[in-house]
Amino acid sequence: MSRIRGADTTPEVALRTTLEARGLIGDSNAKAPVGKPDIAFTKEKVAVFIDGCFWHGCPLHYARPRTREAFWSAKLVTNIERDSRLSLGLTDAGWKVIRLWEHEVVLNVDMAAEHVARIMRGEANPSWISQQRVRRVVEISDHAERREFVVLGDPAVVVEVVEGPRVTAKAHAKKRLGPPS
Repeated sequence: MSRIRGADTTPEVALRTTLEARGLIGDSNAKAPVGKPDIAFTKEKVAVFIDGCFWHGCPLHYARPRTREAFWSAKLVTNIERDSRLSLGLTDAGWKVIRLWEHEVVLNVDMAAEHVARIMRGEANPSWISQQRVRRVVEISDHAERREFVVLGDPAVVVEVVEGPRVTAKAHAKKRLGPPS
């Protein structure tokens, strides 16, 4: 845990470098009216957050931890509520909020940078309000679980419940990389 950084993560540095190559110079972890975005374009009032798949409940990659489940479940709910509160506060202050998943930046940093650029040019609107998050995962049996999804715009209301096989980080890695050769 001590090696987990809150600033200048690999995806953040990659996105910032790609944006700078396009002439979009933002402040790293600069203060905004509410919170501290990963990249802030203060003159344009644009805040960019890169949300880690585990820490923020990515619907594609979140895997329920095997130990200290109560602690991690509470931490996930707190993180989602804070994400919503910061995004709403920045939007109310007249800022555009862009929330990207860590995997989006890692898999295609150029596409993520183009998305940010399009929003900054006014060609697209941020869609963080409808972004789904995994809020809670409950074990049903040794191999099955129930996942509750919320949207960031209203994290108190469960919008979907899915039951199925247990999702593991190892299974996600296998799916992304393909079968071993």
